[in-house]
Amino acid sequence: MRPGRLWIPLGLAVSLASALWSSGRLEALRGSRPSGSQVLYLPSGKYLKITSLGFPEVMADMIYIWSIQYYSDYEAADRFKYLEHIYANVISELDPRYVDPYLIGAMIMTVEAGENEMALRLLDKGIAANPDEWILPFDAGFLCYDTLHDYPRAAVYFEKAMRIPGAPNVIPRLRAEMFNKAGDKRTSLEFWKEVQAGAQSGYVRDVSRMHVHDLTIEVDLETLRGAVAAWRERRGGNPPSLRAMVAAGLLARVPVDPEGLAYLYDPRTGEVRSQSRLSLRQKASS
Repeated sequence: MRPGRLWIPLGLAVSLASALWSSGRLEALRGSRPSGSQVLYLPSGKYLKITSLGFPEVMADMIYIWSIQYYSDYEAADRFKYLEHIYANVISELDPRYVDPYLIGAMIMTVEAGENEMALRLLDKGIAANPDEWILPFDAGFLCYDTLHDYPRAAVYFEKAMRIPGAPNVIPRLRAEMFNKAGDKRTSLEFWKEVQAGAQSGYVRDVSRMHVHDLTIEVDLETLRGAVAAWRERRGGNPPSLRAMVAAGLLARVPVDPEGLAYLYDPRTGEVRSQSRLSLRQKASS
């Protein structure tokens, strides 16, 4: 072998050793990479618009498709670290009118990451940018209703949704029931009366009629029991009759229930009850 050729295997050996060392070094770096490093350096949508060459919607679509794949990788334990950044600061800034990422991003935030308030912030941003899309406030309202059980907040979102053209007619019913669940039966009754008056199907008429029936009884009982309590506070003891409270100015009138039956009053205990049964719960009211 010529002396010059001795350098060939030596060079190959050095190159192989160097490659092995580099590979090991890269693996070590990969194992110590910071949490969420795959998206750590992804700029906000405002800066990405500059590099989109006039097609920010296309870039938003590409990042959105990538995000679905990224957040489907359940082996990536740190995948939620920059979740809000991806959807609220990148995709929605590139294309504020792109509705799907608001909905899917909010779903990932709630179902996968358990970040309900983060989801509502994203949906609020979508609502502001898309005032003509009823699905966004509806989704926020349903999250408040079904997950957070924050009924007053849900009612506000449903109110927004039902005012948008094209919204389904179930939303006014949801809005009315939120006040009932929040304990504001009087407001709920008024809204259910509106639903009943505008009902365009037999089903909606029947459902709204039952709600109006039950809420009327519950509101009447609240009023009557409040008047009894006011009598006790002013005069001590229980009033002798419901009519006596009208004469004392504690009641405008003695109501009857939706079926035309008088409310029953026991002057010994001060208890007031209805003779009619509640349609929806099918039990005697107390």
